[in-house]
Amino acid sequence: MDTVQKLLSDAQRIKKHYRAEHPAYNGTEVCLQIQELFIKRNAVVRTLASAFSDYWLSSRIRTSSKMDSEPTEEHLNVLAAIQALIENDISAADALSADDWKELCAITNSEADDIPLETLNSLMAAFVDKQAM
Repeated sequence: MDTVQKLLSDAQRIKKHYRAEHPAYNGTEVCLQIQELFIKRNAVVRTLASAFSDYWLSSRIRTSSKMDSEPTEEHLNVLAAIQALIENDISAADALSADDWKELCAITNSEADDIPLETLNSLMAAFVDKQAM
C-alpha cells in the first residue's frame, strides 16, 4: 500500500471510529482530525502541508451543505491528490481541478522559503506541466 492509499485508508478509519465513539457525527471534527493526520504525514513540509490542508478545508469542506457526510469520497480524493502532488506523483493527482492547481501553486510560492529545494523544484515542475503558473 502506497502512502496515498494509506492516507485514504486512515481517513476512512478516522470516520469509522468517530461514528462508533460519538452519538452524533460531526463532519467538521472528523475533517480536522484528518487534516492533523495529513500534516503529521508531511512533517518535512509541515508548513506547506498545513497550508494545503487549510485550502482543502476551505474549498471543499467548509462550503459543504452536507456536513453529516463529510468528508465525502470525492473530497478525500482531492486530499489524496494533494498528497500525491507533495510526493511528486502527478499521475495520481487527477482529482485536482485547474483552479486547484493554480491555488496550490500560489500557496507553494508563498511558502517557498520553508520547502526543501528538491521538493520545491518538483512542485514547480508539476505546476508548469499543469500550466498553473
